[in-house]
Amino acid sequence: MLRAAARSIFFMLSILLLFQQSAQADCRLVINKGTNQLALYENGCLVDVFPVATGRLPQYTPEGDWQVVVKLIYPSWRSPDGGPTIPGGIPENPLGPRWLGLNALGTGGSSYGVHGTNNPYSIGTYASAGCIRMYNKDILWLYDRVPVGSDVEIINSNEDLNSWKVFSKVLINGEEPDFAPHLGPIWDGSKTWLPVRPAAQALGYRMFWDESCNTLELANIDREVSLALGSRQVSVNNSVYATEDAPFLLEDTTFVPDYFFKLFLGVELLQDAENGVLSLQSPAGPWAGRLTRRQMTVTIDGRAIHLPESQPTLSDGKNLLVPVRPVCTAAGGIVKWNDPARTVDVMMRDKRVQIPENGSPALVNGAIAHEPSGIQIVRGTAYISLRFLSDIFGFITEVNDSSRVLNISTITAPTSFFRPTGSRPIPAAAWTIPGATAVFYRRR
Repeated sequence: MLRAAARSIFFMLSILLLFQQSAQADCRLVINKGTNQLALYENGCLVDVFPVATGRLPQYTPEGDWQVVVKLIYPSWRSPDGGPTIPGGIPENPLGPRWLGLNALGTGGSSYGVHGTNNPYSIGTYASAGCIRMYNKDILWLYDRVPVGSDVEIINSNEDLNSWKVFSKVLINGEEPDFAPHLGPIWDGSKTWLPVRPAAQALGYRMFWDESCNTLELANIDREVSLALGSRQVSVNNSVYATEDAPFLLEDTTFVPDYFFKLFLGVELLQDAENGVLSLQSPAGPWAGRLTRRQMTVTIDGRAIHLPESQPTLSDGKNLLVPVRPVCTAAGGIVKWNDPARTVDVMMRDKRVQIPENGSPALVNGAIAHEPSGIQIVRGTAYISLRFLSDIFGFITEVNDSSRVLNISTITAPTSFFRPTGSRPIPAAAWTIPGATAVFYRRR
């Protein structure tokens, strides 16, 4: 903002030393005086482009390759014409809340800098005496991401830096997703990368982060996808595929190239380069955000049973759901659909269980069951919660999430586990199974 030859900014040496730091990331700024724009690159990727104000005359803001050498919070300022020092953090201070000092023309970071402003109407114009002004909200965001030692290139061109973005807009099912500020799509040359979490959530996926192995798991009713940071292998429904690019972390956000959504998440990808619009389309089904695939190998009394590919185990976010017919049939039961009553009927262990498809309480030999069945009808297949199955029929169940195995024992369970309304649970500690947590019930 201040012309170096006419004005100077006075900083206390102790504050300078306090905020100087070594560069910790591959961060680069490109400032175009011709269009009054600033582009931020992190790890070689274009993150975003910001409007700025530069020198009133072309020679005021020096072109060339410089570095950030000083960082200050609420810098103070004093006019070279004299007068008191204006402390930082007050409206009269023209530098705003942050200062990134540059070593332009051999200066030490106190003459030229990128900073905020108390005159936001000047942004986008040629208004300063040499510095680069930003909106205060933008410099606050940028300051935390640009370490000392970052390269700064100042150019003078008519090229709109926004044209460096491959796409100016992203639409998911016709709507703009809720990306974090300045952390939507980023670009590595001609390749567009998207933040996985907000994009996948808008597509109806649920996500689970496994910190122990830096792995992000995404699931909907049809797919389970596993992405590991830095890995060029992606798992989809237990099949592993090789990829050209590896997911990476930026600002605590996992980014993947846009083609991941087409290849691995089953999304239609439309690239309208002429209008700068990237569209992802995957109409959400009735189970979007409610039910997800959670494929397990199921064993009953030590024997693995076959679950058709179209009938995997599912999750509703709290409970594991199992397909009624194949599981109960393998356990020795008889499963029928009662069309007049609209119930799934299971006969097993001297019990007749009637499970209404509308989620009403199930009946066990005519008595109301306390445990909700969790019934879901998915593409003609009835699912119930594993907890309900165990509670009603006295099965002992063990879920090993790491190996994705569900063990069901029908022969070692106590004889009566059905809990009608009014009974109470025995604490889980009363029945201990290594690697699993279960609650069993008895009448009192």
